[in-house]
Amino acid sequence: MGVHDMRAPPPIFVACALLVATGVPPAARAGDPFLIRNDQPVGRLYGVPVGVDADPAAAPGFGLRVGLDVANGSIETSAGPAELTLDGETWVLRFAGRHVWKNGWRVMAGVPVVSHQGGGTDSFIEEYHDAMGLPDGNRKRRPADRLEYRYRRNDETMFSQTDSTTGLGDVFLAVAAPLVRDRAGTRALDAVAGVELPTGDSDRLLGSGSWDFSLGLAAADFATLAKWNLELHGGAGVLALTEGDVLADFQEPVAVYGDLAVGWRLASWLVPRVQIDFHSPFFAGTGQGPLDDWAVELVCGATVLLPGRFALDLAVAEDVAVHTAPDVVFHVGLKRSL
Repeated sequence: MGVHDMRAPPPIFVACALLVATGVPPAARAGDPFLIRNDQPVGRLYGVPVGVDADPAAAPGFGLRVGLDVANGSIETSAGPAELTLDGETWVLRFAGRHVWKNGWRVMAGVPVVSHQGGGTDSFIEEYHDAMGLPDGNRKRRPADRLEYRYRRNDETMFSQTDSTTGLGDVFLAVAAPLVRDRAGTRALDAVAGVELPTGDSDRLLGSGSWDFSLGLAAADFATLAKWNLELHGGAGVLALTEGDVLADFQEPVAVYGDLAVGWRLASWLVPRVQIDFHSPFFAGTGQGPLDDWAVELVCGATVLLPGRFALDLAVAEDVAVHTAPDVVFHVGLKRSL
């Protein structure tokens, strides 16, 4: 199925688009895109790589990142024999590390801790949607602070999570090989291979139960739009999935993914960024668009450069393709080069 029900750009994202349309005197480099991916409680189960972006100016050594996503969604739909409810809040705490060698090769690891719970920010989300001019669906008609992740088909419950739960998610490992580097350290193209291990409990929707293998390209270009002090990151690839434990009868064996990020060097300490992430469906034939359609998420925020080689990320994400990602995600991240 194709992408549909695309939302009109809300004011916050129009403002972000304007931010990257002009330039100011050069400042610090924008650094890595946000450490975030689709945190829909079912869509997040499979191994779309995160934190594998190319960096032509990366110095040899270690780097550490931690990111926290608070993802809130409220979906309740039925079509034919299928009923889907994704009403609740998922918190994902991601720890990511990498090591870069002098020849540009990188190894990366990501460890997520996942928590499903009632929508503690429901009332705040409603106020946020009202302030930003975003549609609220039927949020205000549903009970607040509810956790109900459930899919039923022909009166059979195929997954259900209604009790708060916290645990280890699926661990991700990757290696990147440099394909192209320019001498100025402004352009890079890497090949990235990764695997996501089934370390999360699929019965509690903490993991997929699938081994997910990824192969893709990651690119960075700090030169083409340097006149406007803009830096580009992007990537795309393919996922090969073994059979998982969640909706296995409907799972696709292959998916594709991609992302594009634009960072603007507004000041020596402030880097606004717009980022879009997408992936093809992990399922087919469920009769539910949030599972069967392409997922597209738009992220807008900024990186604040701090003393001691620290950087703070603050961002908000919205589901551009409605219901294929959480209604809203609040992201905060901290990174440091060692």
